Amino acid sequence: MGEEAAESLPHASDMPYFWASLEIWHSAPGKRCSPQGRCHAAYVQPDPVESEDETGVDWDVFRDLKVLVAHDWVLSWGGSEQVVREILHILPHADVVAAFVDRQVTAAELPCVGVDELWTGRLPGARSLYQWLLPLEAAAFAAFPTTGYDLVISSSHAFSKAIRPGKRGIHVCYCHTPPRYLWDEYGTYYQRATLLRQMMLRVGRGTLKAIDRFTASRVSHFLTNSDFVARRIGHCYGRTARVVYPPVVPKMAAQPHAPTARSNFLLYFGRLVPYKRVHLVVAAANRLQIPTVIAGDGPEMPHLRAMAGPMVKMVGRVTDAEAAELLNTCAALVFCATEDFGLVPLEANAHGAPVVALRAGGVVDTLTEGETAIFFDEPTVDSLCSAIKRTLARSWDDHLLRANAQRFNAARFREGFATALRDALHGVQW
Repeated sequence: MGEEAAESLPHASDMPYFWASLEIWHSAPGKRCSPQGRCHAAYVQPDPVESEDETGVDWDVFRDLKVLVAHDWVLSWGGSEQVVREILHILPHADVVAAFVDRQVTAAELPCVGVDELWTGRLPGARSLYQWLLPLEAAAFAAFPTTGYDLVISSSHAFSKAIRPGKRGIHVCYCHTPPRYLWDEYGTYYQRATLLRQMMLRVGRGTLKAIDRFTASRVSHFLTNSDFVARRIGHCYGRTARVVYPPVVPKMAAQPHAPTARSNFLLYFGRLVPYKRVHLVVAAANRLQIPTVIAGDGPEMPHLRAMAGPMVKMVGRVTDAEAAELLNTCAALVFCATEDFGLVPLEANAHGAPVVALRAGGVVDTLTEGETAIFFDEPTVDSLCSAIKRTLARSWDDHLLRANAQRFNAARFREGFATALRDALHGVQW
């Protein structure tokens, strides 16, 4: 992808033909089974992930334990849900609870897992109003009986960490992030919220921060996804967290992908929420007149649709197979968030795609300037446009891109997570 690629971007008059070439959303992924026999929606692994017997972990330590896994909600499929799936590779016999559950999502992504929904999910309109029910979510998890469990694990970016420890006094929390809208991203959420949401944030923030600190007190051991978030956990909760990098697993394509020249479109892939700054991607595409695909759904969708020009295609939520095709063929992924770890940029690398990324958050530690990404320093359209031009004006080494993602494969997550659980069970503190 050299200078000639950047110069050959299609003009607006060519757009119907360009977008027609992106009509790839017709097939659904299949299923596969883990080494433990748990059946999952399929996800691609071009370089097969090691089985549990190749990780060096003594899995017998966990087989006789009664284990509970608590996750905030399963209403869409993202990085935190992928972590839960990998935890269940380690602990296939665990019970799973969540405050709100979309059965279509669990049927597609966790078809052989029984996810129990707490009483919060039975409230009228709960699955669409869940963000307004956070105090009730904390109360529901706090009241859940855990005395029959040897080990309690929470996967938390909200209040699932309110769940009580098990009978051994152990509650291991994999904290994806302290809630951004209460702490360091409060200003971003507030500025882009509706008037009603602004009022609720202003009135409720103090109470919710107090609840959040209380829920953190229920945790005996914190794990997290990056040094960046470990520092935030120390700041917000006054606690030390051990870093276990989350699993990066390439998406499963509907058909085997033969290496071909990449197309000339940019890609954003992920949730459409304020802190992701997707509006910068749309504004840059409008200014540079570069074809751009926005794949994902969320509360920012109406605003982004309104500002999108003819070079921007909003495709909404996509399946793993659709995401694989987009990642396999895009010129680059654009990533403007100050993200805790940055799973999607590494997924892009796993598919051989370079990344245009804001120089902030976890990506600073996982991506390398000029080898796997081009960074921009300010969350502005000018800074982003400059980085996009530099990305499209050079070539990229496919081997280096894929090798970077492989450093964070699922087997390494399982080994690191299992080691942390074993240490917690043996009384090790951190």
